[in-house]
Amino acid sequence: MITFVNAVVGISLGGLLYTIWPEHYFVWFPTIPLFYWVTALIMTYCMEVVKHKGGDISITTYMIVRLCKFLLACIFMWLYATKVGDKLRTFGFTLMLFYFIYLTMETYIIYLYEKKRIRRENRLKNG
Repeated sequence: MITFVNAVVGISLGGLLYTIWPEHYFVWFPTIPLFYWVTALIMTYCMEVVKHKGGDISITTYMIVRLCKFLLACIFMWLYATKVGDKLRTFGFTLMLFYFIYLTMETYIIYLYEKKRIRRENRLKNG
């Protein structure tokens, strides 16, 4: 699901920037969806490791992973600003737009996981 959303948003936004707002398109645009795709894979792997070791993913684990992702995004933006610096405002806006899209999607996935976990616990407790 994350890969599909990443591809749809990346291609759509990239296409809009390239065709409708070419003055805002920047050559490094494809690195943003790639960055979030890689961090989503890493986050999924980390959550699976925690799940298999401890049984359940806690909200604390999720928030630590979110903090790491935010810090990586800040480092990515800092690297872009210091090394490339081209269209920095557009890059920052696009980076944060992807951040909030992924934040929403990943929060919803954790919500579904917790809902399923609570239902499973209630079934074990009652039956």
